[in-house]
Amino acid sequence: MNKFKLFMKKYGYYCMVGVLVLALAITVGIVAGTEENTLNTNSNPAKNPVISVNNPEVLSFTLPMENPSIVKDYSGTDIMWNSTYGWWEAHEGMDLTSENSLVFAIADGEVLSVTEDPLEGTKVIIKHSDELQSVYSSLNSDLKVKAGDKVKKGDQIGTASDSAGNETATGAHLHFELIEDGNKIDPNNYLELEPK
Repeated sequence: MNKFKLFMKKYGYYCMVGVLVLALAITVGIVAGTEENTLNTNSNPAKNPVISVNNPEVLSFTLPMENPSIVKDYSGTDIMWNSTYGWWEAHEGMDLTSENSLVFAIADGEVLSVTEDPLEGTKVIIKHSDELQSVYSSLNSDLKVKAGDKVKKGDQIGTASDSAGNETATGAHLHFELIEDGNKIDPNNYLELEPK
């Protein structure tokens, strides 16, 4: 018994801290798993696109191009090869091509901004709800919209091009992103697309 008392007197503080850290880690893991399961309530959100459980507003989507092919898919935090720069990086959008290169609004919304960027090319951001925005980059500078315009699902925004300096090796394409609550999310969760 004396050895146990000596051990606890010498190492008891560290044991208690270790138990508390372990309990906190288990709690965070359980909460994170519960939130992930709550947000993925639809087995196929492309057929029933509820934006989130926090905002039950329902939007219906169309594809950003006619019969698009995925040249480079969304990778999230996984890294993919960037043939323009010759290095590995995360790809938080998807690169699409189509026979006619026309680019369309995926849902009703308001054009938040139109910008020119040497890396992303001509870029249009459309707000669809308080939580959801779509981003269209690597566009031709001859756009059909300007900041403040209201757009309807399927309205033409512009034409895909090779204006994105960070993806010139890809050629003419649309770099498409979805942003929900300020975070870039996988467009495959909302759009039915096929890899090229």
